[in-house]
Order: sequence, then C-alpha cells, then structure tokens
Amino acid sequence: MKYVSKLKEYIVRFSKKGLSPHEIALGVALGIFVAFIPLFGTHTITAIALASLLRVNTLIVLLGTQISNPLTFPFQLFISAELGSLILKGKFLEIRFSSEFSHLLSHYLLPIIVGGLVLGIVGSGLSYLLVKGFFHRKQNDTA
Repeated sequence: MKYVSKLKEYIVRFSKKGLSPHEIALGVALGIFVAFIPLFGTHTITAIALASLLRVNTLIVLLGTQISNPLTFPFQLFISAELGSLILKGKFLEIRFSSEFSHLLSHYLLPIIVGGLVLGIVGSGLSYLLVKGFFHRKQNDTA
C-alpha cells in the first residue's frame, strides 16, 4: 500500500504544476499501454516517442510504464501469452520445445503480442478512469 500512496502523491504533484486531470490520466494511460507492448527493452524509447508525438507529459508517461518492472514482467508475459493464445486458438497455451523459428513465432510470439495489446488497451482504459476518478473525488472532497 505504500507504493499506491507514493503514486498518488506523485500524481497530485503534477496537478499542482498546472496539468489538468485529463492530461495526467492520459499520460498514465499511455504509459501503461506502452508497458504492455511486448517490445522488450524499448519501453522507454517508445514512451518518449509517443509522448512527444501525442504531446503528453513525458514524465507522466514514463511513470505509467513503471507497472512493467522486473518483478511484474514475468507475470505480465505469462498472462499476455495465455490471453493471446485463448483469443487466437480458443485454448490456453501448450508448452512445446522446438528450435524452429517459425514454430516459436506462431506458437509463442504471436499470442504474446495479441495478449499484450489487449491487456494494454484494457489496462490503459482502466487506469484513465481510475486516475480521472481520483481527481474527481479529490475535487469533491475539497469543495
């Protein structure tokens, strides 16, 4: 819970710097979307590029990408692969060992990509609503 309170503190600091709740929520949502994209090792570069392209605060986007870290990444990868396999093949992923690249691509990589994109869309949408709701509640508490 200490992590959540620290995150709230950072978010409130951004609002005091003149950013609107929409801008903050959009930045966090974009960061979470990038965190679920399975472009291993490129999250920071992707986040900075998308933030500048969409004119969103880069620091907030980078803060959102922190949901993907060494502790959560294995679980995130596993859930992405299972969800992607369920979407593509209608069943959970079967673990197979093969040295053929085409087999690895179709059996593991494609489900990870599809599952990661779905989780990224769902996670970013939820985070946008949660952050925006946080500011709405905070505004009602001070009024």
